[in-house]
Amino acid sequence: MADPLRSTGLQETEVLVREAVQNSVDERRPDVDRPVRIRFERIVLVGDDKQRFVDGLKLQELSNRAMNFRASHNWFGRGISVLDDVDDTERPLPILTISDFNANGLGGRWNRRGSKDDRFFNLVLSIGGSLKWEEEDESAGTVQSLGSYRYGKMAFAMCSDIRTIVYYSTFRPDEGSGGVTCRAMASGFLPAHSISGVDYVGQAYFGRETREERFPRKPFDNDDAHSWVRALGLPPRSDDDTGTTIVIPSAAASMKEIVRCCETWWWPRMREQKLVRRIEFEFVDEGMKVNGCNPRSRPELSPFIDCYKLVTSRVAGSSFEIHDVRVRPEGVSRSAGRLVLKAFRPTSRSNAESGHDDRFHNCVALVRDGLVIKYENHFAHEDKASVAGVFVPSETQETLQAFVFSEPPSHDEWEENAGRLKGKYAWGREFLRLTKNRVRNLTRDFQVRQAPLPDSERADVDGFLRRALGDLFRPPRSIKEKPNDHKPSLSRPRAFTIATRESGRRRQVDGSGTHHEDFATFQIGLAEHVQVEDTDVDVTISLKALADVDGKAADPIRCEVEGPGESLGEENGRSTLRTRLRHNEEVDVSARGRVHPGWKTQWEITLCKSEN
Repeated sequence: MADPLRSTGLQETEVLVREAVQNSVDERRPDVDRPVRIRFERIVLVGDDKQRFVDGLKLQELSNRAMNFRASHNWFGRGISVLDDVDDTERPLPILTISDFNANGLGGRWNRRGSKDDRFFNLVLSIGGSLKWEEEDESAGTVQSLGSYRYGKMAFAMCSDIRTIVYYSTFRPDEGSGGVTCRAMASGFLPAHSISGVDYVGQAYFGRETREERFPRKPFDNDDAHSWVRALGLPPRSDDDTGTTIVIPSAAASMKEIVRCCETWWWPRMREQKLVRRIEFEFVDEGMKVNGCNPRSRPELSPFIDCYKLVTSRVAGSSFEIHDVRVRPEGVSRSAGRLVLKAFRPTSRSNAESGHDDRFHNCVALVRDGLVIKYENHFAHEDKASVAGVFVPSETQETLQAFVFSEPPSHDEWEENAGRLKGKYAWGREFLRLTKNRVRNLTRDFQVRQAPLPDSERADVDGFLRRALGDLFRPPRSIKEKPNDHKPSLSRPRAFTIATRESGRRRQVDGSGTHHEDFATFQIGLAEHVQVEDTDVDVTISLKALADVDGKAADPIRCEVEGPGESLGEENGRSTLRTRLRHNEEVDVSARGRVHPGWKTQWEITLCKSEN
């Protein structure tokens, strides 16, 4: 267990906060109308308080055993130092407690995993995986949990120098618990070692002796559990106060780090509109209550919070863009989620001066179920205009499950090659790949459009449009006879007439600064030879960048279409309007899209009879 979490790219305190909070959120009691409350408390034990804790957990015996593995396991070096000092009551022993309230607690069977309801076994005693992460909530139609009890054990243990955790939980009795309402036990992940020729794997448990081969220790329960916790010098829970307390001895994390991690990864839960989905945090440091989380006070997080507020909105404010992201894995159109982007001016202070983390610069926060999965900084150009974004997956069952099954146990990435994803959905790999590409392209297009250029650099837009559009807007050709042929040659008659009333490029100034946009107004109608009085038609307009500022082909540009009728939305840069055409009446449809003034662009318009 040298460092099982090193592949995540996260710091130990970040992993701890992400996992601990998620485990508590997943276990909110469904019969209460209040959010889960989570308290982080840091206690520094000295004198009699330390002696009481050392005696209650029998750390002196662990110190004696540590002499057998001090030389061969450098990763336990800090643990050796702590255990060497357990008899020195003047040497401080910091401990961290994490307690949740309005939560289920660790009920069910303690010695067997039959379902995800056997929570104590899943978290404390299971050696392999956990049903908590693997099972779906079929009744709800979604995957409910993000946490992983097996991963949670590692996250807690890695934050203890002596790799030891105390679990203490109260819960409602059920058939699996056999009437028990409280349990307490400790576990340790120690170096493998040998004593008098007997080999030990290093995983240890502290509890009541059973004299059973498989489980030589079992948890203290009911009054014995409460009494043992009091003996450690910790406050007991009441039986009605269901939930779990995790005790991490010799925890190095500071309360400032913990508060900051809660802000960094859990701010979406703090912005939830539904009360029961929020999280209430409490922080206590050496008996003093610490002011709660305030992610809005951190300038680097504010742009993401602003974007998140618009995830469910249909209208973007100035300096924002909202995209419904759709992709077509294996030819089937699927809603992937919503992307909100914001342009902003960075502060003049450097990151080092302001304490900002570079991970927040020009990136998109990937958010699922109120947790920031990752701050993805590969979607934006690092050296271009400052933007921030939030992407939230669609809540449709299959889409949400695809994202769940793409995540590793640490839930810090969406991996298109994840084995669980490929095993669940044949289209999953392509879906993840196309979604990432689409979000990246939308982000970079938005970012490039923010770059200012001198007013003198203008394009011959009208002339370019006339050259690029060519025959598209010319009226149908008339019938002409060939002089040396008995039969006339006919051009195919068109059902619709299309003409361009105006088009061009203009400079706009709004709250987000200066930008440029292409605009066009098209006049459409029914051709005279069409033998219907009126009909519904779908008008699809797109704006394409034939060449970007580097002269390379670029993706379609998101445009807004206005006119009489019903908007059918946008897909892959093409916006569609359903309108009604009548004989001898023409309809004006306008479109506009934000562009970089150095781009060469082309409008495309198609009309077809509505299927409805």
